[in-house]
Amino acid sequence: LTEDEDVQRMLRGSLLRKIKSRGAPRERLFRLQEDGATVCFEGGFGRSRSQQSFSVTHVEAVREGHQSEGLRKYGAAFPERHCFTLVFKGKRKNLDLAARGEEDARHWVQGLTKLMGRLQAMSQPEKLDHWIHGVLQRADRNKDNKMSFREVKSMLRMINIDMDDGYAYQLFKECDRSDNERLEGRELEEFCRRLLRRSNPRVDTALGGWGRDIKGTSASPGRCSGRSGVNAAPLGDRGHPARQQDLMMLDGFMMYLLSAAGDILNQDHTKVHQDMSQPLSHYFISSSHNTYLTRNQIGGTSSTEAYVRALMAGCRCVEL
Repeated sequence: LTEDEDVQRMLRGSLLRKIKSRGAPRERLFRLQEDGATVCFEGGFGRSRSQQSFSVTHVEAVREGHQSEGLRKYGAAFPERHCFTLVFKGKRKNLDLAARGEEDARHWVQGLTKLMGRLQAMSQPEKLDHWIHGVLQRADRNKDNKMSFREVKSMLRMINIDMDDGYAYQLFKECDRSDNERLEGRELEEFCRRLLRRSNPRVDTALGGWGRDIKGTSASPGRCSGRSGVNAAPLGDRGHPARQQDLMMLDGFMMYLLSAAGDILNQDHTKVHQDMSQPLSHYFISSSHNTYLTRNQIGGTSSTEAYVRALMAGCRCVEL
């Protein structure tokens, strides 16, 4: 998509105004990062200014025009064709934006829609690489595309890995082939993959317990030598990217566990799968109390957006 006109405009960046209930709309430079999934912009004002960002993967929908409560209330001064709203998954508030012109707004709406579709269609290996790249980008404070050990420690905290500093530094030095106290390029990739392996000892145990020797000659199901794999044949094409001689190796096994096939939710249950011909009183119904509140009952504001989120979350009984 890097050759796409809409995405190119996003990569160059656009000045957009954030429409909020309080204060005058401030113009900020919004720019898509080279990973194709992160949008950065400057937030706050005065001394509290800071670089903020959001991931395109966290965007639920893009609405054109004044199709949000915020823009209907506070965006009347801006032409409808200049405005659009980003609706996020989870509890993050909508982002109401106004571009300088209709063309700019159209590029962002179309570009974000294309990127959302592309990211949703990514394979599991692509998603894993993309996640690694995103973490590295956030941890690289001076944006030199290199990671010092200090930045690596920050990254470990970011992804909630509790690792002894001595052990982390040993791993860091093993991957620092250039011996310059910085990881870059292939060194970074190797560090992240080894980190994922070493931070998941139970995966190694499972692979060792159920796998067999890659030569497939003498190892029993309960014991396996150095390089081992799980028989990938019953998994069909799902194991294909990491297969070697019909074996799923460690990387492939990890990706399989992280895929929809390893999800605790039965994928058949994402669609209507029960008998829906019974009387209404025969069913349990997900209900929402104080649906209209965006936060707590004492200080939270009321918004129609709260109903959208409750319904998207599966609630079918709401309070007016």
